[in-house]
Parts: sequence; C-alpha cells; structure tokens
Amino acid sequence: MDTAQESQESRAEAMRKLNPAPKNAYDIRVVLKDAPGPFAQIDAAAQYDVENAGECGEPQPLSGAVPRISTNEPVALKRVSDTEFVGRVFADQVLDEDYYGRGVCHWKFIETRVSLRESSDPMATSFVAALEADAIEQGGSKPTFFWEGHYPKAEIDNYAEFGDPSLENVPDARKSEFFEVVISAQQAQP
Repeated sequence: MDTAQESQESRAEAMRKLNPAPKNAYDIRVVLKDAPGPFAQIDAAAQYDVENAGECGEPQPLSGAVPRISTNEPVALKRVSDTEFVGRVFADQVLDEDYYGRGVCHWKFIETRVSLRESSDPMATSFVAALEADAIEQGGSKPTFFWEGHYPKAEIDNYAEFGDPSLENVPDARKSEFFEVVISAQQAQP
C-alpha cells in the first residue's frame, strides 16, 4: 500500500467516532434458501452516511466540492446453522460531531449488507444482499434472488452479484436456477 493510500484510509478511519454505548439495536437474521453449495466467507456491514456533508465536510482543494462522507462498520454474524446467521446492528453506532471544524456532521443509518462467497479465491463471486434502514427499523424483511450459474465463480475477478428482489420476470422453467437470501430484522430486546 502506498503512503497516499495509507494516509487517506487512516484519515477516513479517524474521521468518524463510534458510540461507546449504542442503544438503538436491531437483530438481523440472514437465511439462505436452496443455495447451490456452501459459503466459506460471510461478511456483513452497516453503512452510515453524513446527511449534511456539504455543511460540515472538508472541501476538496481544487474544486471546493465536498465529497460524500460514508463509513461501513463490520457487523459480527453468528452461524446458527449452515443456512442461517444472526447479528446485531445499531442505528446510533456513529457519533455526530464536528469532525472538520465546520459544524456538526449528522450521521444517518443507511443499510445493512451481507456478502457471501464460496471461498477467498479472487475469482469467487460475492453475492451481496442488503436491507435498508427503513425496513430494519420497521421490522421488515427482504428476499434477494441470485442466479446459481455464478456460483462459485463468475468469469470476472472479484465479481459482485447484487441479485434481484423477485423472479417475476424469470420464466417458470428457469426459476429453479436461482437461490434466495432473505434478510430480516426486529428491534432487539434489552
């Protein structure tokens, strides 16, 4: 990693502060249905964006534009079975603060994403499913369908497959070629 990249990453890391005692918790459940094989690598993250980046962020030196301010915080998933995983996300995980001396940056919880890979092989497809914050806060769920032809590998290195929310446009004769990842959420009990 070059020095400029290290500097940018450490600056991004230092730019946000995590809440030491978050309270607004949601339990996330990930269920795999008809998967074409096992997934050795399963990762989850919660995304948070600054709502008022233009007012509080650091302008770029040449253009004066303020880039989007976002962070993806890891979510620990616990394996319940070969097809089910659970974890906890916090809507209030990132603290609102004046990070750049231009005013308080207000963070907003955006979504939780899950990425499943057959292995760590660079050719292995990442199957990515997400549940938006509004659905999480309402105790909702969302299916995402993936074509099994990209399992375990697509023909592109580090290919990411984002799936489809339904199979309504898939001919009945081909629906068996898809597997499903369902993410659901509920308010965590204290």
